[in-house]
Amino acid sequence: MNFEIVKNKCLATFTAIIAMTIGWGASAVAEPVTSIENFFQPDGVIATAETYPTLETARQLLIAQGRAAVNKIAHNRELTPTDDQPVVRMNRDTYYGFAVVDILGGASITIPPVPEGKYVSVQPVTMDHRIQPMSYGSGTFELAAHSGSHMYLVIRLDSTLTEAEANAVQDGMVINAASAKPFSAEPVNRESFEAVELSLRQKLPALVAAFGPNLVYGMFTAPTDASRGLYNADKYTVGAAIGWGGAQLADNLYESSPDLPAEGCYSATFEDPDNGAFWSFTVYDENGFMFDDIAHMSSDIGTANEDGTYTVNMGCGADALNNLPIKNDTGVFNFIVRHYIPSDRVKFGGYRLMPLIKKVD
Repeated sequence: MNFEIVKNKCLATFTAIIAMTIGWGASAVAEPVTSIENFFQPDGVIATAETYPTLETARQLLIAQGRAAVNKIAHNRELTPTDDQPVVRMNRDTYYGFAVVDILGGASITIPPVPEGKYVSVQPVTMDHRIQPMSYGSGTFELAAHSGSHMYLVIRLDSTLTEAEANAVQDGMVINAASAKPFSAEPVNRESFEAVELSLRQKLPALVAAFGPNLVYGMFTAPTDASRGLYNADKYTVGAAIGWGGAQLADNLYESSPDLPAEGCYSATFEDPDNGAFWSFTVYDENGFMFDDIAHMSSDIGTANEDGTYTVNMGCGADALNNLPIKNDTGVFNFIVRHYIPSDRVKFGGYRLMPLIKKVD
């Protein structure tokens, strides 16, 4: 036997095995992506309930980055249209703007003057879906996070401004940043992501039953301010699935209804909560999307009763006061009540509007 030939064959086989192993290892780890089109890949990261908030935030960052370059603002020039809802449970309470900001070298956003009494806010969302307090009014606001290279901004502007007025304010908003590196994320396995998302959404009824009017306490918090004491891990993961980008308790308080049959008439009459900004009702289908161009009612646009109370109707006909249609293809509807800068009565006194909605015979 020629041992030299055997040795060479063994060496060649060993080298081939190593090369194949390296090749397999390289293909098993997908390269980071900078566009939403490549986010879902079969060999992507397997989602879990614990990682879902960060993965969904990465998805939202890539969507926003596709609408405007890093450090630029993608403005909705009109109130959210029915056929363009990139996130579940959007609303028409405000004109929206979205931005991806590279914060590694420092960054800020400048909001120009707005007409007196009009609402404008900037809400930073970190890469792990921790929600920072909003900044209000005009001025320059510094942007920083406890971790991560980028930040998502949600900008809200008063819906009672005309489109021309709103667009003029939007045009004066500017982001300044020392770096402009695009956001990138590891690809994600779609099947696991969607399965986890569905399982988290299905937990909502149990959380509503367990926490009632305090459902959102601890759902949207930051580790860098007083809200960290409210943090609840279950609410954190479910919140990212049912209302990604929701605000802190001090800024917005949300009341979420269960699914209701989309037939008949529902109504409530209630005292004005006297929030710092306003209150609103928005109606959604089973999947959390607005289905009608008449989808919200608020203290800014609703008609008050003679005694100062308000009546909100749902599915009660076009002639009913402050009415919202509820019929849609899913056969059920749900609604969210939003309190913008909630009053102490709402935050600490337990005053809620959602339980007051009853079906009218």
